[in-house]
Amino acid sequence: MRLKSPSKESQKAFQEHLRKLFENPEVIVPHCIDGGLFCPFTSYEKKLSSSKSNFEKFSKSADQFLSGIAESYKVVNSDALPLLGMIKTQFGSVEFAKRGDTDENVLAGIQHYDDPLWRMMAHYTLSKSKGVRIYSSTNYFLASCKNTSPGKEFFIDALKDEGIDVTVTDDTITIGSMGNSMTITHLNSVTFKIFENSNHNTMMALLRHELTPDVWADFKFSFDYLQDQVAETQTDLLESYSQGRINDREVIKLMSEFREKEAIKKGAFMVGTEVYPGPEEFVNAHDFIYVDKDVITRCLKEYGKGIRMDTFSERKVLDVLWPGFKMEILKSIFPSEPDSFLNSAKGSPTEQIIALKGRLKIDELKISAEGTTRDSAFLVDILKNYFSYGKDRTIRNFEKSLGESVTRKAIFLAFLDSVGERKNREWQFTETETDLAQKISPHIKNILKAGPDHATEEIEKIKAYVR
Repeated sequence: MRLKSPSKESQKAFQEHLRKLFENPEVIVPHCIDGGLFCPFTSYEKKLSSSKSNFEKFSKSADQFLSGIAESYKVVNSDALPLLGMIKTQFGSVEFAKRGDTDENVLAGIQHYDDPLWRMMAHYTLSKSKGVRIYSSTNYFLASCKNTSPGKEFFIDALKDEGIDVTVTDDTITIGSMGNSMTITHLNSVTFKIFENSNHNTMMALLRHELTPDVWADFKFSFDYLQDQVAETQTDLLESYSQGRINDREVIKLMSEFREKEAIKKGAFMVGTEVYPGPEEFVNAHDFIYVDKDVITRCLKEYGKGIRMDTFSERKVLDVLWPGFKMEILKSIFPSEPDSFLNSAKGSPTEQIIALKGRLKIDELKISAEGTTRDSAFLVDILKNYFSYGKDRTIRNFEKSLGESVTRKAIFLAFLDSVGERKNREWQFTETETDLAQKISPHIKNILKAGPDHATEEIEKIKAYVR
């Protein structure tokens, strides 16, 4: 605590402020919403109302609140104001007049009787010793002796004080509107639904308006996201949240990420917002074009963990399985092929499957014409690749193997023209190559249109230009 001597102006203003308290001292006593025969707040009201300005009689009281009343009353009638102290509380730093041995928090609360937050501190020691709860906002000053929640109207007022917009349905107060959410319940009575797009710290806002001996007895947390797969809640994360180190958005995001990781470890599959508890449900809900579903399901069961992806991708599934199940998957697709053939393909799992299927398809193609020179062989190879792998892969396979051959470059340009990919590539070719490509292009177009079974006749026509 820091101490300082007040100026005469500060002394006068401070005393005048306290004088108003003792004109109506009951204002520092909250209304108890569940008090009974032995309610301390009812007792305080009676003692203060019957004191008739004889507040100094409480000086020797063992009750910190009553002794604080007496010490504060002495300040009002003192010619010299005692030293002013500055202490830090859960509501911020506050200045007060230090007198006697009364608890500093209690003194500060009494002397700031008209502040919606600090006035709760007047009952600080009572809350610690008797377990009472104090609730305060602009329009409410309440207490509970029996662990009763003040109700949604109080919390709506308190959140309004904090500049937090809410919507209310039945007994649920909602903050935010989008993303994952968490639920905070106060004493099993009032429910707060908080969404991920909230940039506030709702928990800190609520704690600024309640004086409680046990935060974790009052507030319970739950997260709906993946609750069926992962029931755990990170207590250290909630501690950081309640202490103001992270906000609503961050605590929900971090909790969601934690549950996703745990759910995946336990074998759940997540695609966007959809969650599948096991391999069968995941596989049956999606289309697989490269590998049979039964094979994928069997491998995923043996893999033992789940997968997380924003959108479904068979390629992603194969990437995950490939290190441990490559040969099992390939043998299910190519049961008659030797291991040497299966291991010969390179690239990603899907590229390997496509390449191996393409090689087998090339062997089956009925293009009887064979190239007699390197250039004519290039023509036959590019057609076989197209019918086996498709346009994009064929372009990638051949664009870097043209060398310096004018004929091969012309064949490649004619192929680009035939599949609609000539645009923006013409600058790569000379006038001679372009002229030759124009002669070859009509024949390649005929081949692509008619199919590989009718390629031989057109290839013979192209050989007039390819030596």
